This record gives sequence, structure tokens and C-alpha cells, in this order.
Amino acid sequence: MAHVVVPKNRLNELLEGWMKNYRVVAPHRNGKALVFEEVKKASDVILNDEITYKSPKEYLFPQVEKIMTFGDGVEPESTEVRKTIVLGVKTCDLEALKVMTAVFTKGKYTDTYFEKNLNNTVLIGLGCRAEKPGCFCNARGLNKAHSQACDMFLTDSGDEYMAEILTCKGEELLEGLQLEEAPSPAAIPQDDNQAGVLEIDGEENVIFNKTDWASISEKCLGCGTCTFICPTCHCFEFKDTVLEGVPVRYRCWDSCMYPKFTIHASGHNPRASKKERYRQRIMHKYLYVKQNFGYTACTGCGRCIRSCPAGMNIKSVVTEIMENLKNS
Repeated sequence: MAHVVVPKNRLNELLEGWMKNYRVVAPHRNGKALVFEEVKKASDVILNDEITYKSPKEYLFPQVEKIMTFGDGVEPESTEVRKTIVLGVKTCDLEALKVMTAVFTKGKYTDTYFEKNLNNTVLIGLGCRAEKPGCFCNARGLNKAHSQACDMFLTDSGDEYMAEILTCKGEELLEGLQLEEAPSPAAIPQDDNQAGVLEIDGEENVIFNKTDWASISEKCLGCGTCTFICPTCHCFEFKDTVLEGVPVRYRCWDSCMYPKFTIHASGHNPRASKKERYRQRIMHKYLYVKQNFGYTACTGCGRCIRSCPAGMNIKSVVTEIMENLKNS
């Protein structure tokens, strides 16, 4: 695909033009936190080397989503969605959206709500220069400087961005703008990873039964912060309520770390203890999603590490599990 030069002094012009036809979601300062939010002014957009507090996954998989109403019959909620540009997505979050897309569209059933959001979204990636505290994307085998899992990828070159156009959706955004073409780079920037990719590589039953999960999860408070802030977590529940006299069903984010997440109608709970819930979280991310979809559901973004009130560290946990496997 083509490469073009986007001068930084023209970025606001581009953004103002896009806002006429798209909802633009971009990193924006909200208090002290840098977050993905819909922006109304180009000057509100912050493109720098910081990582946002949360990923942009909620613009494809909303935290609360109205899905149907009940009247004389069941009426699915309209799946018509707004055309959206998500700008400034780091490589770890682009990798996470690959996981989300596989889970919601590549399995036995397709989630039409996620799929329509994805089809109406243009993803513009942005490279990282340095790992942040808690980040371990390098250990997960990601290249923080570059990704092709988007429609357009920006590389900061000082006074300009080098824009790599990767899809037709990305190409459409720059039509008629008369930007200077740039030669394709001789080589894509790569991170130097000498230690190998951090994975859980072992037999499922051995990991399940032989790991000291009680010790590993001892500090965990079960607050669920890690699951809500993770760019690949996708657990949800349904909530039925009455809105202006009409019964409505919503889909809402949920967490496998909550005690009632797996409780049955009979009252039986197969994961009644914190140890069992934490075991499920780690094995789901590093084993089950990989077995089912070919991806590990952890990108090394470090958000769970930075936000955990108890100081839990998933990188250390996975490393400990692998060390114990090697020594057993």
C-alpha cells in the first residue's frame, strides 16, 4: 500500500474535515488521565507517546449496549451505527482488537453488533517509542513501533507523520488532500527481543492441577479492575429493565473475577473461590483463547499492572508458572 507524508501543521485541517462525516474518537486529556473519547475540536486531540488509561475497545464493544426491546414481540435493537474514526491506537491495542475480532466473529456464531461496529470503524494506528511502566509488549513479541492491523498507520517523524495506507477505508480518508507521496521504508522498525515470547507452554491439565494457584492469587482482591481495563477481556451479562414503560434488554460488561459470575440457577458455583477465578483468568488468556482462536489474549499493554490496587503482575505470574513447569 502507499505511504504519504502528513505534515503536523495540516493535522487539524484533516481532523476538521473528518469530523464533518465521522465521529472521531482520539486520545484526549480528561483530568489527569489520557483517555479515548469522542472529540469535537481538533485541538482536543493529543497524539504523543503516552498510553491511554483504557483501550478504545468500548467503541466496538460498548460497556452498556441496548440490544432489544419487548412488546407484542421481540424487536432487535437497530444495528445502524455511526461511522467512526478511532485515531492514535497503539500497537498493543491493535493486537487486542485482533483478539476481540476473532472471538466475536470467527467462532461458531457471529456477534452482529460487534461486527457492524467494526465494519463502520476506521482504525488509525500510532507507533510507540518507549515501553511504559508495567508494559511488556516486547516480551509478548509485539513490535511497539509498527503494526498493520489497522486501516492507516502513523509513524512520528518530527514535523510530520509518515502515513502507511493499509486498506481502502484508510485510503478514502485522504482522497483529494494532495499529500506528498513518500517512498516505502526500506525496513519496518523492529524491537529487539532476545528473551523470546512470554507464553504458557505446557499441558493444560498439568498447569490446571499442579500450579499453586492459591499462592499466586493470594494478594488478589477480586475487584475486577484488571478485567474492565484489559483491552482483550470480553465477558458480558444481560440486564432486563423497563424503560419508559417498555421492557428493554441491555448487554453489559461483566467480570470473571466476581464471585457470582459463574453461579448457576441451582445455586451451585463451580468457581466459588478466588483461587479458582484467578486460575480461570490466566488460563483463559494464555491457553483457552489461543486454543480456540490462535491468539494469546494478552498484549503486554501493562494496564492491569499499573491499575491493580494489590500490585498483582500478570507478567510475573506467567513467568512463575513457566519456571515451575520447567523445574517440576
